[in-house]
Amino acid sequence: MSELNDHPEGAGGPQSAELQSPESQSVEPHDAPWPDDAAPTGDAAVDSAVEQLAGISAVPVAEHSGIYAEIHDSLLAALDADER
Repeated sequence: MSELNDHPEGAGGPQSAELQSPESQSVEPHDAPWPDDAAPTGDAAVDSAVEQLAGISAVPVAEHSGIYAEIHDSLLAALDADER
């Protein structure tokens, strides 16, 4: 009985060239795909949140969590307001 992690040589196991090539290990920030501008949703709160994401690619990654938290909080506040 073979183990699940046993890979025959050349069958895409850990020795595969793809796993060893540096190109497959990382993507440079400037090479990462970034979505085009989002279409308006018709909901002002959602549109405002999406607009905050427009410039996030220019912000250092260390600051992304703060931006996401602000967006989350604004969307949560909009949902809470709708319940009333």
